[in-house]
Amino acid sequence: MAPYLSRIEINPRRRSSTRVLASPHRMHGAVNLCFPPSASPGRILWRVDRTAAAIYLYLVSEVAPDPTGFVEEHGWPAAGGWVTRDYAPLLAKVRDGDKFSFRLTANPVHHVRPALEPGGDSADVARRRGRRYAHATASHQLAWLVDRARGWGFSVGSPAEPTARVVERRKLIFTRDERTVTVGIAAFEGNLMVTDAAELRRRLVSGIGPAKAYGCGMLTLAPPVP
Repeated sequence: MAPYLSRIEINPRRRSSTRVLASPHRMHGAVNLCFPPSASPGRILWRVDRTAAAIYLYLVSEVAPDPTGFVEEHGWPAAGGWVTRDYAPLLAKVRDGDKFSFRLTANPVHHVRPALEPGGDSADVARRRGRRYAHATASHQLAWLVDRARGWGFSVGSPAEPTARVVERRKLIFTRDERTVTVGIAAFEGNLMVTDAAELRRRLVSGIGPAKAYGCGMLTLAPPVP
């Protein structure tokens, strides 16, 4: 299926918008309602971008959404509500060696393996992935991106000279199924160079890193900024 990129402007003055923006779990549910069950949209990527002028919800999906209900409850129905475009033409422009500016909201994490108990099997410990922890500082979050980027098909420079920066950091704490969930979010901006076009195209549709259901993992490209 051809992927689609959608943008919906959110009306922050609505009480319902305040609630959905405060909870990634609620937003995840609202995003899913943009697709009928029969549509089989597959993995849906979403991201909320806040600017001085507006708040936008971006979606990447395998089928075109119908955000009519979302816009009526959280958006600006009289202004048209949303824009959906075929993502394929932009994906086709991604080639090895190309440079783009980018924005990515992600959940930078690392895994800590359990300590070896007396008499334990060291090979078994090495095989276990360990517990996942969020990177807590901007420097560690940026190092995470620089280190992992080539595996996702692009480069953002070196640890000494990164071409990206952390522009926003938040810790989201919300309730899901009577459990408290905490997600550490970092937003990155900067310039990247394509090192593996096929892999980057795949990541633009499938996402990067964990917590995709909570608004993480969407990478978007734009013409490079000098």
